[in-house]
This record gives sequence, C-alpha cells and structure tokens, in this order.
Amino acid sequence: MALSMFGEYFHNVDAKGRLSVPAKFRDTLGSTVVISVDPDGCLRIYSSEKWDEVITRMAEQIPTSTPQGRKLFRYFTSKASTCELDSQGRIIIPPSLRQHAGITKEVVVVGSGEKAEVWDKARYEEMFADMEEDSVVSDLIEEYGLNF
Repeated sequence: MALSMFGEYFHNVDAKGRLSVPAKFRDTLGSTVVISVDPDGCLRIYSSEKWDEVITRMAEQIPTSTPQGRKLFRYFTSKASTCELDSQGRIIIPPSLRQHAGITKEVVVVGSGEKAEVWDKARYEEMFADMEEDSVVSDLIEEYGLNF
C-alpha cells in the first residue's frame, strides 16, 4: 500500500465519541478500521488489512517468550478496537481510547503515510511548538540526512 495519507484536518468529536474520518483518507482506510493507541499520546487508525500486517510484524519483532514482550504485545492488541464507518464517514472512538489520547472535543486527524493519527488539538499544537523556532526543522533535516 502506498503511503497515501498526508495532511492535517481539524474536526470535533461529538458527545457520543463520533469522529468524521477525512474524506481523503476513506478510500485508503476502507469501511472497517482498527483504532489503536500510540505511545506518543495519540491514536492510530489503520485499515483492517494494514492492521493485520502491523500485528504480524509486531509478533515477529517482539519476543513474546518474555514477560515484558508479552506485556508490550498485549498493550497494543488489548487497546485496539475495530470500528465501522457509518454512512456519513464517521467512526465511534471508544471512551478508553479517547481517554488515552486526552480527546474531549477538538481533534486533528493527521495523515501519517499508511495510517492516520488522531490527536487532541491542544496536545498536537504543543508537540509542534518547538518546531516554530527557525533552525529546528533545518537541524533535524541535517541530522537525519534527508534529501528531498
């Protein structure tokens, strides 16, 4: 699958936990998605096919023969939830996932290649606050040896 999701979209989550998935992401994600936690404090949305690939990779990379490995694998799988897009392109984010990401109302849905991320708006803006400094982006480009 191409890294086809990019951009940022500002939305609101209603009292029932419904979020409108950006129309530009719906074809890539399909009608059934998996929402999981992200260690950075946001949520990840995958197509069900991509989620299967992610879980397979995790199972290959995480040593589930160790207690810590099993704990890490469980962390990601137990907190994942399958959601169906409704006729208006919305999903319902379970309360436990909203709590993990600090989501109350305003969110930013961010395309991140093969997945979408859902951020609480204030948390998202705080994460990028230091990027506004003149040299931060340039320094990171140099550090990672990016050439584009």
